[in-house]
Amino acid sequence: MWVLVYLQRTNIGVLLVDQRFLEEMGLVGQAARQGMLMTVFLLVYSLSNMLSVPVSNRLGPRRSLLLGVIVGALSMLAGGWVASFAALILVRVILGLAHGIYHPNISLLVKNWTPPQERGTANAVVGVGGCLALIVALPLYSWINWGVGWEYSFFIPGLLGLLALIPLGFSWISDQPGDNPYISTQEAQYIVSHNQDSDTPRDTPGDESAVDTQGIRELLKNTSFWLMAVIYTAFLCSWWGLMTWMPQYLVQARNFDISGMAGYISLAYGVAAAGILIGGRLADRVQPRSVIGIAALCGVALTTLGIALVPSPLGAVVFMTLAIGINEFVYPTVWAIMQTSLPSHLLVTGSGIVSGVGNLLSAISPFILGWLIQVSGSYTGGLLFLVTMATLGAVCCVLLYRQDASAH
Repeated sequence: MWVLVYLQRTNIGVLLVDQRFLEEMGLVGQAARQGMLMTVFLLVYSLSNMLSVPVSNRLGPRRSLLLGVIVGALSMLAGGWVASFAALILVRVILGLAHGIYHPNISLLVKNWTPPQERGTANAVVGVGGCLALIVALPLYSWINWGVGWEYSFFIPGLLGLLALIPLGFSWISDQPGDNPYISTQEAQYIVSHNQDSDTPRDTPGDESAVDTQGIRELLKNTSFWLMAVIYTAFLCSWWGLMTWMPQYLVQARNFDISGMAGYISLAYGVAAAGILIGGRLADRVQPRSVIGIAALCGVALTTLGIALVPSPLGAVVFMTLAIGINEFVYPTVWAIMQTSLPSHLLVTGSGIVSGVGNLLSAISPFILGWLIQVSGSYTGGLLFLVTMATLGAVCCVLLYRQDASAH
């Protein structure tokens, strides 16, 4: 399902190098407005992560995801018919509303279905769907745009997204192991017993919809919780910034042709898929998990700096690939920490806040990169912004590590 979701949000990067699309939408030479297509989506997506929490608590994970699938697919189908930049922005707004439902509910499903010592790997397996989608997306959308027209880069992922109705409608995906008709009683009991052994206070099966006002207040006062929000923001700034602007960077700044650009970007996301799986396994083995964040975000800062400074175009590709791959270590680490430290009845709320705040603050990164590119006439300023954000994330990981050390 995560592959299908990511296919819907990743067509913009390739559209930004489609001349017919840029002309019809009035975006030729408008780098800041081009970046706005991703920024508007991210702003609405981030707010939806938080504002959809009451709906998610009421419907439960499976039915919430069902709602997200339907609305997201319909918005993509509408995107192929737009005739103006304003209409395209509206499509991105609706898509952001739909996609904001996913992360908090998937996080709760990982907690409900996975023992604590395996959650890093579980998060990596879910998250790798986004990387696999990006590997497919660039050659797919390049072929669609130049073969049948940019409109079909909305129609095709919209129709593919409806395939997610199958696992949700037939309850292959269920809220709890005990609700699933396709696994044995013994397996369900095994999962539940391992999760109960490590439950945090007030964490019992079936209490996810309970409203714990006091717990939410304590959560919002927790310094570690907000450090995780900043760390996730730093991760997302690099993710969205590189994903949105690297296709154009390789074509315009490094003089690659379209087919060469697509091949190198797909390679980078193949490395990202490996990175997220390695990071997930490390998150189940390294304690405290914040150590992984320190090493990863320092690596991201150095490799992003390398993209800007290395004179060789091929060298820029190598540093870009490393930056994207190393950055993925952060994703399973943050979510494994969250799922282990928060009880089930606060996890949708906590995940919604971290994902929402992270995406809200990082949403402006594609726009900032576009603005810096436009005013400076160079991509270097935008890349240095990403270096700064990765460094900030590493500092927060150090602070989280110190808090963990003093707590023990």
